Amino acid sequence: MYRPRIRLTGAAAAVLALTCLLAGARLLSAHDFWLVPDAFEIASGGLIEVRGQTSSAFPTSESAVAVDRIAEARILTAAGETPLGEFSHAGTSLLVRHRPNAAGQHLIAVSLRARTVKESAQSFRRYLVLEGAPEALQRYEREGRLPTDSTTRRYAKYAKTLVEVGRGGARAFDRTAGHPVEFVPLSDPATLRAGDTLAVRLLYRGRPLAGAHVHAGAAAPGVVTTRPTAGGVAPAASDGNLSLTTDVAGLARVPVARAGTWNVRTIQIVPADAGPGADWDVHWATLVFRVLPRTGADAGAGAGASAAASSPLAREMQREGDSAAVAMTVDRYHAALGSGDSTAALALLAPRAVILESGGVETREEYRAHHLPGDIAFARAVKSVRGPVRVVVRGDVAWASSTSTTQGEFRGRAINSAGAELMVLTREPSGWKISAIHWSSRNRRP
Repeated sequence: MYRPRIRLTGAAAAVLALTCLLAGARLLSAHDFWLVPDAFEIASGGLIEVRGQTSSAFPTSESAVAVDRIAEARILTAAGETPLGEFSHAGTSLLVRHRPNAAGQHLIAVSLRARTVKESAQSFRRYLVLEGAPEALQRYEREGRLPTDSTTRRYAKYAKTLVEVGRGGARAFDRTAGHPVEFVPLSDPATLRAGDTLAVRLLYRGRPLAGAHVHAGAAAPGVVTTRPTAGGVAPAASDGNLSLTTDVAGLARVPVARAGTWNVRTIQIVPADAGPGADWDVHWATLVFRVLPRTGADAGAGAGASAAASSPLAREMQREGDSAAVAMTVDRYHAALGSGDSTAALALLAPRAVILESGGVETREEYRAHHLPGDIAFARAVKSVRGPVRVVVRGDVAWASSTSTTQGEFRGRAINSAGAELMVLTREPSGWKISAIHWSSRNRRP
């Protein structure tokens, strides 16, 4: 029996529908901005030194960012935050220095002032393609949003990294800097060992960003942060270029295969807010962290070692993300029934799914052949109103329950019923899938 769509409150679907994440190969025309510490660990009372690197090849730098381009620079700790004010240049790098007065983990966050470029409609189209987003060009063209005359593009860059001061201090990795686009690790990067996986949440204006293209990679062994320019040819400065997509909760899971200096990065282009200044906004965001070698003492810790060290807030964020992903899967299933898309509905069912309804049990294939066409017809003909959806997640298994009321007419028969639904979902490599459905209903009294 059909149940209506779940309304997932707080989801940023409307915003995300306007969002295009620039993906694809990193070209020389694309210059990320990274914060790369000279040392990821310093002694208490020591000096934090971080290089601001602007380049298309991590972690090198082609040119030094002018100091007057810094819009905001801060260090965040578990206890608070401190503005940064000591900036200089070292070769092609912006140099940021700070002497902390307390031990603990320090999150350095720098944002650069926005710049604008006025260009023709044709130039803007080329920009989307050159930055690896031909699908964005096609999408905006279908929506009729591409400019037909000159347009103004505004771009800004945001970077974060972590430095450990002393040992055993309070953690700060899950603090947010308030950048329009930023990465927030769900577990402490300081615990990462080669072979682990780091989960990061991508936020857009403080909300999880789903369906975003994210790139990750490690600096190639021996590469220095001052970029050679002999012959004008950029050397290969990193190995491993992972291309990932955030899930419905804005999460990307980065497998860190080897030790070294790593980064995750993304570029987002969206129509600018109404008002003067720009037609399009481009946001660049990066996070730099270190991965240590795995030693004999780490044997058996496995890829989940870093997750065990996550903070209570990070664990709560993970649970919330899983709950949202489960609810969204159920929502997509009902949306598929309501639109008559049997292929999409079946794709959300696990291969060994079972459907319990009207005193019977059907396998996925039996349901496809028998009750699915009727459920689609019912969903499209009769209006249902669903109550709140309750989701419980236990590891890789979750269950979602809800009640509903249904009124209308179906095939000449008046419908006035109360229903209940229970779905059991399992986490698969491709995401959450529905493994069992149980529907029950009863007639409502007039």
